[in-house]
Amino acid sequence: MKGSKKEERMMVLEMLKEGNISVDESIKLLGALDSSKKSDGFEYSSGDMDEKFERFTTNLDNFAKDVSEKAKTTYKDLEPKIRSGTRTVLGKTISVLDDINCSLTESLENMKRADAEECAKEQQEEMKDLE
Repeated sequence: MKGSKKEERMMVLEMLKEGNISVDESIKLLGALDSSKKSDGFEYSSGDMDEKFERFTTNLDNFAKDVSEKAKTTYKDLEPKIRSGTRTVLGKTISVLDDINCSLTESLENMKRADAEECAKEQQEEMKDLE
């Protein structure tokens, strides 16, 4: 009579412990036990695992494609808004820079005017002194 799966595994480990089989042989035996009928009554083979791995890989590829497509769609949706926002920021920046330029130009003109007035005053004082 055949022992339970647990008993069979214990026998393989005991043979390994006693030195009756090598580590490689024990791995092969345990693998064979694992690939035989499972406790649920279904048989699993390496082909089943290959199929599961293929399905997993396909699902992962599909997920990556979906994420990529959603990223592209999101970018396409946001691109006009980003361009509009950029134009607005650039327009306001140009406006502020124009205001600064006008203010600096006005200040420079005021300084020149003040210097010219001071120079004219000095010349008038010199003329009075000469008279």
